[in-house]
Amino acid sequence: MSHYFISGASSGIGKALAIALASKGHIVSIVARRIEHLKELQKEQENIHIFPADVSNRLEIKKIVKACLKNVGSIDCAILNAGKYLPLGGDELNSEEFNAHMSVNYMGVVHILASLIPEFKNLQKGHIVIMGSTAGYRGLPRSAAYGPTKAALSNLAEALYLDLTPMGIKVQIISPGFVETEATAINDFKMPQIISAEKAAAKIIKGLKSNQFEICFPKGFVYIMKFLKILPNSLYFKIIKWVTKK
Repeated sequence: MSHYFISGASSGIGKALAIALASKGHIVSIVARRIEHLKELQKEQENIHIFPADVSNRLEIKKIVKACLKNVGSIDCAILNAGKYLPLGGDELNSEEFNAHMSVNYMGVVHILASLIPEFKNLQKGHIVIMGSTAGYRGLPRSAAYGPTKAALSNLAEALYLDLTPMGIKVQIISPGFVETEATAINDFKMPQIISAEKAAAKIIKGLKSNQFEICFPKGFVYIMKFLKILPNSLYFKIIKWVTKK
């Protein structure tokens, strides 16, 4: 039995992960702002412990990580999943929204890591899992606020892998395609190969047991995105403009 710490667990992939892991007998500590959603999850699974907090608030996160370690015990695996998504294009620059995306998606991860990494270093073990996205591979239309945060997380995960793996700390990043969540429900375009949050959770749990740095799915969509990632800019822009009719 392991102790999983999951941020952004009030809905979507985080919620599906919490339910799946708790149902397997693991201890699961969940973090999110919406306390009513956390309480509902706790009623479903007795192995779930709730910690209401805003990941963008450094002091709140420091306090709840400390409380989690004290009251629930050492964390074996931290899945840093909390995220914000609003489709915004380059012609819709809104500094408040861009700042909010970075505060939640990127700094929300950093705030948790700042409290967890010292603990993992002392134990000479631990498992850090960061929720990235294939949207972070390259710039995409109407992803001007969201995409850069995921690109930053990819870079961060690679740096953490190099720095922490020698200390016995496992680091992985998740790069999903489209998943049915509250966030993607607002999209007004066709989302190829979209899968349910429950199916995504199953793929993630399987990936956590592997030694792969990147857990990515669905494979077909990911292969296309990885191919686009290595194309020269001129060709990439032509393809994306053609596909999106931009």
